[in-house]
Amino acid sequence: MIAKPIQVVLRRIAGGCAAGMLLTLLSYRLHFNLSAATSIHLFLVVVIALRWGLFEASLVSILSVACLDYFFTQPLFQFYITDSHDWIALLVFEATALVVSSLSDRVSHHARELERRQAQQQKLYELSQNILLLNRDAAVDQQLADLIRSSLRVKGVALWNAYEMHQWKSGDCDFSDDEVRSAFFLETNDDDLNTGVSRRVLRLGTRPIGYLFLCGHSLDSASINAASSLAAVAIERARSFSTEASAEAAKQSEQLRSAILDGLAHAFKSPLTTIRASSSGLLAMNTLSGTEEKLVGLIDRHAGHLSDLANHLLLTAKLDSGDLRVKREQVDVARLIHSTIMESSQELDGHFIDFQMSSVHKAIYGDGKLLQMALFQVLDNAAKYGRPNSQVAIAVQEEEAELIIRIKNEGSFIPDDEKEKVFQRFYRCSGSVKTISGTGIGLSVVRRIAEAHSGRTWVESDQVNGTTFAIALPCMAKEKA
Repeated sequence: MIAKPIQVVLRRIAGGCAAGMLLTLLSYRLHFNLSAATSIHLFLVVVIALRWGLFEASLVSILSVACLDYFFTQPLFQFYITDSHDWIALLVFEATALVVSSLSDRVSHHARELERRQAQQQKLYELSQNILLLNRDAAVDQQLADLIRSSLRVKGVALWNAYEMHQWKSGDCDFSDDEVRSAFFLETNDDDLNTGVSRRVLRLGTRPIGYLFLCGHSLDSASINAASSLAAVAIERARSFSTEASAEAAKQSEQLRSAILDGLAHAFKSPLTTIRASSSGLLAMNTLSGTEEKLVGLIDRHAGHLSDLANHLLLTAKLDSGDLRVKREQVDVARLIHSTIMESSQELDGHFIDFQMSSVHKAIYGDGKLLQMALFQVLDNAAKYGRPNSQVAIAVQEEEAELIIRIKNEGSFIPDDEKEKVFQRFYRCSGSVKTISGTGIGLSVVRRIAEAHSGRTWVESDQVNGTTFAIALPCMAKEKA
């Protein structure tokens, strides 16, 4: 509560005393008795208490007692009382004046306090309404700082966003970045009534997400706490909108990529079919010389490889669009791996294959073509990124409700911060982008195929033991698949 200036208090006391003396003279001229004059002075004291406060009313009541004694008690015009009844009347008047003044001052104070709280609640209501209207296309934090200053009518605001580690200011108060940052990490919450400065940590639940400085205000702690909660909600809401927009943009970008891949795959299929049909026809005619036959055979083999890549792209596009339907059938895991090794003979050239199957589980239910495609991609990666002529180990184990296929190569290493990123579309490890050719599509296809079978994939890597890619598939019956 702000103290009243001494000049104002003195003027009020002087005015009250003048009014008391004027009423005394008027009552004397009209020949009022002590009771009537006492009632008039009591009314004056109550009005002063309601209007100005208890202190002013108390001083005026003392002056009123003196005036009543001087003009209305025997002997007149002397500050002396001979009748005990007059003593009692004046004492009762003074006690009544003080009690009534105290009650009037309390009522007036409560009314002012209620008015002040209603004004603050109105400010908070306006703040909450305007927060919903913030422009998401502009800097929300700066808008929020300006809005808090204008809605709460404070001199200045400093807002710290812990997500972006940046401060926004509005108004005249000078808060340094270091001061705000230190207060945030120390989680300082305080109010300085002398300077009108308040500091609050903005929390979402128990997690601190920002900091709020206010200066030049007369708000109570409850209003500041409410404003801090609204600011925290606004910051988190803006972050949620930003995350949602980023996710939507990523989704649209991925859909565009899938559409491009689908279009390219279809565009390649027709000429590749023609090339392969022509090369196969030339080989079937058996009229070519030795060199010609080798060249046409090379064309036929690589055309077949390109055709397989186009099929992979089509399957990838279907995986991304959700149109892929897994055709489950009983798949012999050992036969599947041997078949994939044979198909990858060209990619695995020079690498020794160590295949171990410790599990007695021989079959799972899944799409054999998709699973072979996933294994081919992992084997191709193992040969491509492993040391030349190194061993590629394949191990199959049954653990609880999953069948886990692990493919390990020697010589490659994937840092911890890239182990999840390698399964993203078009992502390639920083150490291999310039040294090894690739598109960054293969491992994303592996993960999508595993997820289509309700499975999972992960990678284990260290510089000593090399890199192991794992594909876990559920051991489920056909009717549960």
